[in-house]
Amino acid sequence: MLFTLTGLDNNISRFQVISMLTGTGFTTSESELIIEHPLRRKLGAFLILFGAFSLAVIISVVSSILSDNFRTKEISYLAVVLIIIFYILKIPLSKKLYRNI
Repeated sequence: MLFTLTGLDNNISRFQVISMLTGTGFTTSESELIIEHPLRRKLGAFLILFGAFSLAVIISVVSSILSDNFRTKEISYLAVVLIIIFYILKIPLSKKLYRNI
């Protein structure tokens, strides 16, 4: 969305963001549209670093889950709470509330 707000086409920006987060396919001719624009370049650098740090966090979480000290009971409670919160947030507000906004 941020790349689209800087004037980049939606399809191009979506592909480039996925490419930057995963660290794959960023060397296309469309990447010049990001490199040449100062704000897009800063956003791109952030996304590349965020993707790398996210991968490190995912590896850390998976390794802690697979450790000998695996807490199934606590993780299942947390998962249930997160699913309940997700479904509460997905419940649409009443039409009357929408009209008042």
